[in-house]
Amino acid sequence: MVNEIGAGCGQGPDAAAEAAPAGSLQGVTSMDAVASGHATAGSDRAEPSDRPGRREHEARMEIRAGGVLVLLVAAAGAFFAARPSAIFLDRWILDVVGPTGNAALTGVTALRYPVVVVVGACIAAAVAFPRDRFRSLACLIGPPLALATCELVAKPLVGRHLGGGLSYPSGSTVGAAALVAAATLAVPPRWRRATIVVGAAYVLWMGVAVVARQWHYPTDALAGMAYGVGVVLVADGLAWRAGTALAGRVSRRGGARSGGG
Repeated sequence: MVNEIGAGCGQGPDAAAEAAPAGSLQGVTSMDAVASGHATAGSDRAEPSDRPGRREHEARMEIRAGGVLVLLVAAAGAFFAARPSAIFLDRWILDVVGPTGNAALTGVTALRYPVVVVVGACIAAAVAFPRDRFRSLACLIGPPLALATCELVAKPLVGRHLGGGLSYPSGSTVGAAALVAAATLAVPPRWRRATIVVGAAYVLWMGVAVVARQWHYPTDALAGMAYGVGVVLVADGLAWRAGTALAGRVSRRGGARSGGG
């Protein structure tokens, strides 16, 4: 899903420059900034996916897809708030996985701490920044926001427990999935397929680990994956919408001043 959203091509920055008011240097500059998010027209670092027509379509799809994922997690949370015990899917997966102290599974859980999510988000933001400032902001904010709302809002509201702690959704898989979503959006298109493959393996590894250690039900882990991806997609779509709206307002003000002068 993220791969399809992240790729594409559309209207270039030259068209935005032609649409700016005649003689308005501010208008041209602002619309170029919208078209690339950071890179100037003709820059080798500009990508087709950064162009406004395609990027606007991506933003709409991200908001819709991410919103559906978050709503599904919320709906399941309402169900588990009323019926917190394990369901058939939980029992079936638990029979397959079973409790284990496998060192490989234990090791990956060291990556569940908030500092890992924050550092990973900063790295993803730095990678995205040369091509798209709006996406860079989403990569910086999205993963920590997903983890914080999971731990401080979703878990207390649902109130599902396992082993004495709140379990739905799994914060470990929320952080892992959110980081993979941010990384997939941040890298250049040619690296996205590999990022998805490696990232999916990492998220699955984390999910199996928290279930095998009996910290979470399988449905907690699955909900965490959906929630992490959903929040990052919505953050990226809204960042683009807000950024282009602000840039358009600045461009119109610049054109009005130029016309008045």
